[in-house]
Amino acid sequence: MNKLPLLEARLSSATGIDTNICAVFQDSAKKAISPKGAYSPAVEKLRKAGAFDAKHGAIQFLRFFDSGSSKVADNALLIGMGPSAELTEEKSRLAGGTVWAKLNAEKCKEVSVEVDSFVAASGIKEADRARLMRAFAEGLVLSAYQFNKYKTKSEAKSEGKLGLKSEKGNNPPGPSQIVFVTQDKNLKSQLELELIQVTAIGEAVGVTRDWSNEPSNYGTPVYYANEAKRLAKQYGLKCKILTEQDAEREKMGLFLGVGQGAERESRIVVLEYSPKGVKNPKTVALVGKGVTFDSGGISIKPSMKMEDMKHDMTGAATVMGAMLLASSWEVPNRVVAVMAFCENMPDGNAIQPGNVLTSRSGKTVEIINTDAEGRLVLADVLDYAQDLKPDAIVDVATLTGAVSIALGKHCCGILGNDEALISAVRRAGEANGERIWELPLYDEYFDDLKSDYADMKNSANDSLGGTIRGAVFLKQFIRKGSMWAHLDIAATAWNLGHLSYYPKRGASGAYVRTLAQFIANF
Repeated sequence: MNKLPLLEARLSSATGIDTNICAVFQDSAKKAISPKGAYSPAVEKLRKAGAFDAKHGAIQFLRFFDSGSSKVADNALLIGMGPSAELTEEKSRLAGGTVWAKLNAEKCKEVSVEVDSFVAASGIKEADRARLMRAFAEGLVLSAYQFNKYKTKSEAKSEGKLGLKSEKGNNPPGPSQIVFVTQDKNLKSQLELELIQVTAIGEAVGVTRDWSNEPSNYGTPVYYANEAKRLAKQYGLKCKILTEQDAEREKMGLFLGVGQGAERESRIVVLEYSPKGVKNPKTVALVGKGVTFDSGGISIKPSMKMEDMKHDMTGAATVMGAMLLASSWEVPNRVVAVMAFCENMPDGNAIQPGNVLTSRSGKTVEIINTDAEGRLVLADVLDYAQDLKPDAIVDVATLTGAVSIALGKHCCGILGNDEALISAVRRAGEANGERIWELPLYDEYFDDLKSDYADMKNSANDSLGGTIRGAVFLKQFIRKGSMWAHLDIAATAWNLGHLSYYPKRGASGAYVRTLAQFIANF
């Protein structure tokens, strides 16, 4: 797990700080407004020279800044925030990501944030101050991630000779401490609570990213089951592991069918969080697809970018992160998580197009395309999750490439059978800068999945409406009275580097915050 920077709120400047971060806003003429305090003369000079207009995301790093005061750090980082009236939580979060990248590049280690420069601008309401600073802190913490677990690094030893040192663990460069300094006692108290929650976000999203980035030769179904068991103990969660033999007893023919071409055994992980001191809490079930490598099976994928198919278990990884974050936040609702891990490989035992499999629910499925495997995995564990009597079910999966064609990488798709549930998940997403767009789920889409030999096919014979067809297949396994929503995160699970607080490559960790907040507010 990544080592996160220590976050702290104070009323006065901390000792040993090498860099101060100061926010600079724009006036109505799109010019930088000089902030109060030590950095006002420098901003004024930069503004007159046309070197810094303070538009959102603009950066100026002043090394060895001489303010004439011993209380000011050697270096200053000025971050442009644009017009204060246009500042949103997402813009504040993006600014945090931009700042982290610059702090990292300049090798800053002990940093302070001049909070009052962020919140004193006209147009920022007092009620919004803590939320805006929390979002800025999220941008910093979410940016403090690297997956360097399997890298080695050449460096000079003290004797001057070169040698190889194994760099195990994810300890990224960048600041080790970030102190948020404000003169407002009430704001300081609010920030202390917010920063605790932000640290929990960094840890939970880090787990999701670590799991998704893990190479599939190490990240096997058994590996994730063991990691889930370890983390459950650490976070005080109940944990149950289902083996393939257990799945056979549960008659999970679809789930087992996907993994039968792989040498590595499949596993299902069931976790439970129960709030303390809450009578009759509601129960939310999170269900995650965990295909640890998806070759496509007999319907094998093209070789281009197949290495990214280690990320096909990101639905389960997202569920795990959300579960950990919800428990860290001590949400008032009960949560059960069901994560199904398997590999989709094409050996002599693999399922074949034309095969018919029987699901846990008893419904039969004709296999048209073995690369439409995620819906098979989810169908059985969704049926299992409904036995746990949840008030709502949300499944998360990298289900279809079609969702990237429909929506691109700026939002994920949601489909389901209950508008109130879908709206609640979407609201949580908007609050966290994680966009979600609803696609229709008309029953007529199932007409394309009717089979001559079984109750249904797992895929149609053309590529039209692929995301909707995947969801309408899942809908066949949702019982009457069950409230259900499906998140297709295939386009947003990795490579979201266009946003400053996500890694340029690899797992994004998107929707962990959304799901945890949805659970908290359900």
